[in-house]
Amino acid sequence: MASKRILTTKARVNMVTSEDVYTTDNQLIIPKGTVLTEDIIAALKDHSVFAIRVDTGGDGVTPVLMDEQETMAEETSGEDIAIESGILEIPEDDGIPNTSETKEFMEFESSFMESVDDLKNVFNSVVMKNEEIDTSLLLSDVKEVVSKGRNSFHILDMLQCMRGYDDVTYVHCMNVALLSNLIGRTVYPEISHEELEVLTLSGLLCDIGKILVPEEVINKAGRLTLPEYNIAKTHVFHGNNILKGLNLDPRIAEVAMRHHERCDGSGYPGGFRGDQIEEFARIVAIADTYDAMTTDRPYRPAICPFEVIHMFEREGLVKYDVKFLLQFLEKAAHAYVNTKVKLSTGETGRVIMINRKELSKPVVKVGDKYYDLSTETSIRIQNIII
Repeated sequence: MASKRILTTKARVNMVTSEDVYTTDNQLIIPKGTVLTEDIIAALKDHSVFAIRVDTGGDGVTPVLMDEQETMAEETSGEDIAIESGILEIPEDDGIPNTSETKEFMEFESSFMESVDDLKNVFNSVVMKNEEIDTSLLLSDVKEVVSKGRNSFHILDMLQCMRGYDDVTYVHCMNVALLSNLIGRTVYPEISHEELEVLTLSGLLCDIGKILVPEEVINKAGRLTLPEYNIAKTHVFHGNNILKGLNLDPRIAEVAMRHHERCDGSGYPGGFRGDQIEEFARIVAIADTYDAMTTDRPYRPAICPFEVIHMFEREGLVKYDVKFLLQFLEKAAHAYVNTKVKLSTGETGRVIMINRKELSKPVVKVGDKYYDLSTETSIRIQNIII
């Protein structure tokens, strides 16, 4: 396909990039084939990207816009999702109960908590007794939990209902494993069973080093002081030291060390950039951050998932690997279609459509009224009702 170079100021929603876009210090922002959204264009401007190359038609001049009438299929549900005028819509059903009230969720919750109990025992056996990790048990547990979900949307929806548990390590590690597994299967549909197991274990074990961090630091109700934060950061060294001495794929220990690195070099412990960071660590970094932000912490309540998606859209394009991030955000947003939400107006409604151009700003139905949050900029989703 033909392409041409345009000024970023001339970029428009639905144009398609014809080559990778980098910052001035050679950091990848978005890959070739990315469909531009308002947030992506804003991020390009924020990072002083002067010009980009986009696909054009046969005349080599007119930029091609993504066909807004195409149809996508969600591979695990087998149901088509129509795309009309940039809006992804799933038929609304006001009779749908909250996820937390369903029999499916009760089964998911039971399986999830049994798996967390096993994970606690494994962590303690490894750290306190210097035993090998029973990877078969852990992987069997994750497989059982995954089997309780109909598809990736359903699993994300049910994970949101697990946010009330007062556990900043074990539940978090299980969540990160499930999210990492989901990202791996989404981006690499042909990923081998063995590779997916390594990725899943990497998520499960990424925070094992927290066991060696003082509990008063991990569970502090207020924000950490700088010395306390430096102590908390040592969990990546502890985790790496524990795991590299075991009979595991070496990438698992590397992920424990590098899952707080960021693609723009702003992370720790080494300030690694881009491809310097193990690929599975780049996946786990997204899962770890998303779960941490959407979960209650001792020092702050959980942040609404739509707000987290917005933060990723605006600030995450250079910090995280966009190859994984953009597809994950789309999955995460779709998971909340037909979910009840409370708006900043005080009204309660239901998400009925996801705005493809701004995933964090869906269409919400309140009674007979419809709020398109991409245009009703004074209204936001305060929280999800589970």
